[in-house]
Amino acid sequence: MTGGTGFIGSHLVELLLLRGFSVACLVRDPGRTGWLKDLNVDLRQGDCSQPASLASAVQGASIVIHAAGLTKAKHARDYYLVNHIGTSNMLQACARFNPGIKKFILISSQAAAGPSPDGIPITEKAVPAPVSDYGRSKLKAEEEAQRYRDLFNVVILRPAAVYGPRDRDMYELFKWASRGLTLEIAGGERYINLCYGGDVAAAIVKAAEQSTVSGSVYFIADGRKCSWSDFRNRLLETGGVRAFSVKVPHAAAYLIGLVSELGSLFAARPALTNRQKVLEASQRYWLCDTARAERELGFSSGHTLQEGLGITWQWYRDNNWLK
Repeated sequence: MTGGTGFIGSHLVELLLLRGFSVACLVRDPGRTGWLKDLNVDLRQGDCSQPASLASAVQGASIVIHAAGLTKAKHARDYYLVNHIGTSNMLQACARFNPGIKKFILISSQAAAGPSPDGIPITEKAVPAPVSDYGRSKLKAEEEAQRYRDLFNVVILRPAAVYGPRDRDMYELFKWASRGLTLEIAGGERYINLCYGGDVAAAIVKAAEQSTVSGSVYFIADGRKCSWSDFRNRLLETGGVRAFSVKVPHAAAYLIGLVSELGSLFAARPALTNRQKVLEASQRYWLCDTARAERELGFSSGHTLQEGLGITWQWYRDNNWLK
């Protein structure tokens, strides 16, 4: 699998090992394995952007899980190089060096489908309408995967907004809440679907174990429509903190995103906030229908929002991510 050193990937590796799978992980630097340290994992050096390095990564694998991806970048083109071209390289490697694989599982994103236009949770049949380069790059990755569905079994998972231990994106919300501040874009209530990271890992294992029609796409979420106000209240309640809520006008949020974006050009890492993230956050309905995953994969969320947030707060504190 790819992405094993990341947030969802590391939880997935642990779960696969518990389920009795033999796991091999593609890593760019065997000396920097992060959460994989001390786990019984076969480390194979390579990079999705370097096709010549992928032969050994896929050989001998019965199931290939492609969980590597870029969620933030300094330049729009980087999303396509990693999420689109990186996926294409992995698929080509499978086709050339291991065409007999049982299944190729692509971890995409709800962003590839785009938001709901009317508040009705979108299904897998909806025509995708991503609103950011991140979403568009994930959609292109999906399109690449579909081209191989007649060669080997392809499954595409679209997780909603994911949170949980080890995550560094949603972590920012926990960090600012612990400091007594929450932010939201003005202009009315917004609604989202969420999913606890461990539950996303469980859904991926379900996709690996269940018989599926090649080319199938599944939304993965806890199935609960959550307003931003409700999420904020539960975030503060489970963390035992109080915070002042600031509503930021869209124009001001856009300016903050622009300034942050420009500043990241001189930093080592891309900024978490940029204009496209503001555009994503300003959408009113990030809602998806999980009925197909429940019906065909047997997936259901193992954690309520209350439980997941509580576990996440505790992990951040135990690991000194929060004071």
